[in-house]
Amino acid sequence: MKYYGHLRRHDSIQKRILEGKIDGRRGRGRRRQTWLGNIEETSQMKMCEVSETALDRRRWRTVTAHLGDGMAPS
Repeated sequence: MKYYGHLRRHDSIQKRILEGKIDGRRGRGRRRQTWLGNIEETSQMKMCEVSETALDRRRWRTVTAHLGDGMAPS
């Protein structure tokens, strides 16, 4: 979670890869879990909220500090 905040604040190749889309067809079967999906599920926030929050280091640290105790701010 902390690494996502770091990636979101800095312009890098990792950020471009993380936010990029792949052309082509989706494979058959159950969809794979994604890192971003796990972040969204763990933080209980929508991806747009997570992305916005990660840009502000102080807010992001508050969110990641309270993940396990059920006190995460909205």
